[in-house]
Amino acid sequence: MEFNDLVARDDELRRLDQALGRAAGGRGVVVTITGPVACGKTELLDAAAAKEDVIVLRAVCSAEERTLPYAVIGQLLDHPALSSRAPGLACVTAAGRTLSADVENRLRSDLTRTLLALAAERPVLICIDDVHQADTASLNCLLHLARRVASARIAMILTELRRLTPAHPRFEAELLSLRHHREIALRPLGPADAADLARAGLGPGVTAGELAEVYEATSGNPNLVRGLVNDVREAWAAGGTGIQAGRAYRLAYLSSLYRCGPAALQIAQAAAVLGTSATVTLARRVSGLDAETVDEATEVLTEGGLLRDHRFPHPAARSVVLDDMSAQERRRLHRSALDVLDGVPVDVLAHHQAGAGLVRGPKAAEIFARASQELRVRGEVDAATEYLQLAYRASDDAGARAALRVETVASERRRNPLAPSRHLDELAAAARAGLLSAEHGALTAHWLADAGRSAEAAEVLALQRALTVTDQDRAHLRAAEVSLALFHPGAPDPDRNPHPLAPEELATLSRAARHGVTADNALLAALRGRPESAAAEAENVLRNADAAAAGPTALAALTALLYAENADAAQLWADKLVAGTGAAEGEAGYAGPRTEAALRRGDLAAAVQAAAAVLDRRPLPPLGLTAVLPLSSAVAAAVRLGEIGRAEKWLAEPLPDAVHDSLFGLHLLIARGRYNLAVGRPEAAYTAFRDCGERMRRWDVDVPGLALWRVEAAEAMLSGRDREEGRRLIDEQLTRAMGPRSRAIALRVRAAYEPPARRIGLLDEAADLSLSGNDQYERARVLADLSEAFSAVRQHGRARSVLRQARDLAAQCGAVPLLRRLGVKAGRPGRLGRPPRGIRSLTDAERRVATLAAAGQTNREIADQLFVTASTVEQHLTNVFRKLGVRGRQQLSAELAGPERPG
Repeated sequence: MEFNDLVARDDELRRLDQALGRAAGGRGVVVTITGPVACGKTELLDAAAAKEDVIVLRAVCSAEERTLPYAVIGQLLDHPALSSRAPGLACVTAAGRTLSADVENRLRSDLTRTLLALAAERPVLICIDDVHQADTASLNCLLHLARRVASARIAMILTELRRLTPAHPRFEAELLSLRHHREIALRPLGPADAADLARAGLGPGVTAGELAEVYEATSGNPNLVRGLVNDVREAWAAGGTGIQAGRAYRLAYLSSLYRCGPAALQIAQAAAVLGTSATVTLARRVSGLDAETVDEATEVLTEGGLLRDHRFPHPAARSVVLDDMSAQERRRLHRSALDVLDGVPVDVLAHHQAGAGLVRGPKAAEIFARASQELRVRGEVDAATEYLQLAYRASDDAGARAALRVETVASERRRNPLAPSRHLDELAAAARAGLLSAEHGALTAHWLADAGRSAEAAEVLALQRALTVTDQDRAHLRAAEVSLALFHPGAPDPDRNPHPLAPEELATLSRAARHGVTADNALLAALRGRPESAAAEAENVLRNADAAAAGPTALAALTALLYAENADAAQLWADKLVAGTGAAEGEAGYAGPRTEAALRRGDLAAAVQAAAAVLDRRPLPPLGLTAVLPLSSAVAAAVRLGEIGRAEKWLAEPLPDAVHDSLFGLHLLIARGRYNLAVGRPEAAYTAFRDCGERMRRWDVDVPGLALWRVEAAEAMLSGRDREEGRRLIDEQLTRAMGPRSRAIALRVRAAYEPPARRIGLLDEAADLSLSGNDQYERARVLADLSEAFSAVRQHGRARSVLRQARDLAAQCGAVPLLRRLGVKAGRPGRLGRPPRGIRSLTDAERRVATLAAAGQTNREIADQLFVTASTVEQHLTNVFRKLGVRGRQQLSAELAGPERPG
């Protein structure tokens, strides 16, 4: 589809045609087409030059030839129709020299006389583009002719960049005094006309929102519109979406800018360097131009849509101006900015400090460090980390460099708790050299332990204890000792019974540090069998945590919720934290709690998906022990999905040796046991479960919210010979306090040790508990066992009813091995590989998303309401459409309101 270069110029074309018709009839005209840069002046001139039966003499003026006498006239004389009549004129002007007054007067007269004679034979059209760039000698010749064309078949059409002060005031004043002079003033395109031009290039399918984006990025400048549309067309042809500025837009902007003149270029460069700080006063002071020149250049740029209040219409425009400057020019302007800026935020100063190349010394280090702190408060973690790196390189002080390195690692891990700590060797050396504060030493010890370097963590804490002076120092170290004892209870010489910090110790810590201690206290409460207290403290931390800076603190609180047997709350808060970070790092950082929570809710596919964001993209050893939780949960989910190969692959990943001493290592033992049981190795499974139980008891963390090791071991022994040991273990578990989900699982396994007739009561109770436990997979297993028990006592009607429920739930979970046990064969219609249809097939999360989508809410609105990411909403909707057999949102209302279809 071709562009219409003269879109929305119908009135101007009509007026130009009238002028040309007047000239063809012997009433000559002079037409000046004025307007901002790149608004279509040349295109209108081209339309006039396309007329037939006229002699077209054309010249293009340029800044380079502005001081060359007769440069414009020389171009006109290149036409054979003119040069053949007056060969001497070409010889006089070709030299490009200033002529005497007599010679100049004779030249003007001869040129005018020749053109008038030529017009007597055939209409003449003289087109001069960018006349504001013309040389003075040529302008004098043109003015001489303009005064004398009123009764000739001559039309003179000039294009000129409109500006506050004309480039040639006398020339323009003389033209305005002529009765046969006309002016055609062009303006940038309005939103509707810009939309028409964009639609001509992008097709009728372009949306109103996309057209609005085009206008926002171009301000109606036709040149920019065409450039942007070319970029978008190229991107869409390659499968892209949206309005993305690229090479064509950048070049269009640059070409428009250069046509505005050197002063405008300097103002644009100053605005590009100043960024959001740009004002007319600062642009003048940075550029070094006088106020009148700045005002005129600013008007030209504004009228052309190249700047709005010294802001660029699109980031790509600012980018191309910066890229067009040499590094030396940029540094000079950044230094000028530093000289004139006063009272601006420290991050603005830091931006110019770096841009000026002033990146060494204590002053630079201080500015960069302060900027990082300010950006971190604002939640701009990536930019804050970059300035910490600059501060580190700027500083020559070993202690300051060590502190900056700690802040860098802390910033990275606040964004992603699973991020590899690349600087641990440097920090460990700094601790040994006594360069770290107590707070930084405590953080370093925590990171070393997470990397599997427990002995070094203990060494760092011991060194810091010898250096402590204040109560606050001692509180920081106590907090670190408690945290390490919780997460790494098997490490050398751990505190087997860590005591929470006293109120007076907490009072000495910063707000962020107190949140960390509270999260650890919540985890301690969960591990000591106080789930209600643990959940309350954990949710209090999460309510007050900044999503972009929560990091390890939030990870501890989420783990506390899981161990308090509150998987629903853990899932909700984890999704909210991920949505708050707005980055893929957030999904990776909270992959552990999200995977385990999804596993405990029976959402097996979601568990695998959450873990795969970490496990399938990066090598595990650099991620440290925190990655063990998503790995373990994903293995268990993959086993239940029947993806044994995937589980084997993850179990084969190399992990730090210290995993055996960590809290999350217990999850790995349970996952290995479940894998062994699935592949027919019950004795190996029992060994893993038993090993897990011995560690839990030895570490004093034997709570059901962490692992039901007795239940797992008893289930592994069902097929062995020592069933009495299994019965003893399960009976012991049933004497302990548990939540509904854990008790339902324990009752299901206990029922397996009884004859069929005695199983039914236990399984009925388990089925009731599983409703509040909200674990779809475990409920399916309970119902599967209950169906078999009913069949064994010949209650076949009840058996079939329960069996249907079990199959539906197993299908929703995608639990292939369980479906096979329930008699669903691969390839049977409506069975394995084809979950039940209709609303019954939706998970709770899918049903909630579908209901909100049917009510007309967007993905972003649904995500905000449910505290999940937009991508999660999109995934749920994809599943909903597939399960309900609909193509889009429009059909959801009828499906959700209509009768349930049979499965």
